[in-house]
Amino acid sequence: MTYRHGEMCRVWKNIRIEDARNEYNSEFNGDPDFDEYCGEGDLCGGCAASQTASEINQGRAIFMMNGDEDYDDDFVQKHLGVT
Repeated sequence: MTYRHGEMCRVWKNIRIEDARNEYNSEFNGDPDFDEYCGEGDLCGGCAASQTASEINQGRAIFMMNGDEDYDDDFVQKHLGVT
């Protein structure tokens, strides 16, 4: 089975699921886990890791906006585009 790179790189490439899983899980030390987060397997490990990191940072910025985490205006601006 092969997987494609995500829209962020716009390159089609054959990727082995084992390689994608290893690349992703090494980025996050298995938490979140590739199989749980990317179960459909439509992204390579690097693109899936990039997407996950972006979503994690957006979540942290939302916590900052809600007062659940120490506010960092530069971080919020970068990840949400708001102040």
